[in-house]
Amino acid sequence: MKKNNLGKIAGLFLIYSLLIFSCKKVLNPEVIQVPTAGNAIQTAADVDKAVAAAYSFLRTVLPDKVFLLGDVRANTFESYNQSSNTRPETLIATNTITPLLNNGGGDWSGFYRVIAQCNLVLEKIPTIQNYDQAAKRRSLGEASFLRGLTYFYLTRFWGDVPMNLSSVDIDNIPRMPQAQVYDQIKKDLDVASANLLPAYSAGDKAVRATKGAAWAIKAHVLAWLQDYSGSEKLCDSVINNGQYSLITDTTQLLKIFIGKSQEGIFELNFDASLKEVQKNKVYNRTLGRPWYTDQSDGGGGTELYLLCPPPALLTQMFPAGEVDGRKSTWLTNSPKNNSPARPYLGKYRTLQVQGDTTSQNINESNIIITRLADIMLLRAEALASTQVNRPADAITWLNKVRARAKARLYTSGGNLQDTILLERRKELLGEGQIFFDYVRTRKLAAYSKITQADWYTKGAWLLPINQTLISQSGFVITQNSFWQ
Repeated sequence: MKKNNLGKIAGLFLIYSLLIFSCKKVLNPEVIQVPTAGNAIQTAADVDKAVAAAYSFLRTVLPDKVFLLGDVRANTFESYNQSSNTRPETLIATNTITPLLNNGGGDWSGFYRVIAQCNLVLEKIPTIQNYDQAAKRRSLGEASFLRGLTYFYLTRFWGDVPMNLSSVDIDNIPRMPQAQVYDQIKKDLDVASANLLPAYSAGDKAVRATKGAAWAIKAHVLAWLQDYSGSEKLCDSVINNGQYSLITDTTQLLKIFIGKSQEGIFELNFDASLKEVQKNKVYNRTLGRPWYTDQSDGGGGTELYLLCPPPALLTQMFPAGEVDGRKSTWLTNSPKNNSPARPYLGKYRTLQVQGDTTSQNINESNIIITRLADIMLLRAEALASTQVNRPADAITWLNKVRARAKARLYTSGGNLQDTILLERRKELLGEGQIFFDYVRTRKLAAYSKITQADWYTKGAWLLPINQTLISQSGFVITQNSFWQ
């Protein structure tokens, strides 16, 4: 990954921010941080450091959470062997409370650390003297974007969540209805798009928020809220703003995950030279030797302990005899693979062996939050909806993604919406999108192990809340009803 300005200042401010913040009650005493001194942020340089810390907090919490709860929970990955050497994460797909809680599904604390940091930045920006207006607008836009994105993850995971927009000391607050949280998410993303430029420096490409990134996330928000007309318009804005294009050479698709590619819209940057590495379990769980040789999982990084797409899913996505450039790019076998019938996720095999190899803090593949192919397929989904009802245009955007993969173009047959959903599963495999796709399209029971007929209304798709968080709030925070 190329360097960006954030990496130069994030590390120092992480220490600085943790020293000047104290903890408070409501969302987790170890997470919500509020200033204990009036001089926490006094200059424009301090704001830059604070924004960098917010990105760093997001980079810490998001990759593992989204992979486990956005991919594994959707039954898109399971243990290499289902009878022996079975990884405990496999049980997440069964939607039972113990594996969810044991794998972080009940803990929202990391997300609120990002929000607390953004609240502080947004509160302090108006107090800064002699602030260059362009820099001020960028910081305002980035902090608003990160807060809106973070609340979007929170509501999609837990539904009603506490919402705090202040960095001041607060009493315990209850969970707020999702509709009100979504109103704030949209406001934050509107502030972001109004203040951010379409592009900044090449070093910041995709790894810092831009106008296009704000549009893309809001397009997802509106689709989630079933406002497909509004979502389609925002997808159109992203696609036509001149900043993004598909990588058309299928031999070069892994550049997407190296990072800062021409189709990257927003992603989490990792660069060993900027100390942005961490022990990333996404890679540990999906890559065997020779790419990842971590010993901590008991398997020494061998394929016996990997999470892989189930065989039936592989057949569904990539039927025998059909050409699709993603099959050999997204999936791979290492020389030590014990069963060629079980290829595993290879999107991140561009990982560089840098950093502290003893602790396996070596990852330098970027984690993609959204990219152009995602937005093209989201647009196709919106166009195919009954609300917009432009199926011919939906097919056009579906086929743009299929054509890039050299796959057979779709003409007719089957259900168009299901075809688009399958295409998203193929294209975005391992990028933490599919569980959200299933909930958004109300098809979770058809494609996952959450099979209750009333799964949506009963809240089976929501995560449980850790009992520790509930008790620490003085029981102001309540458990999701499905898990009571």
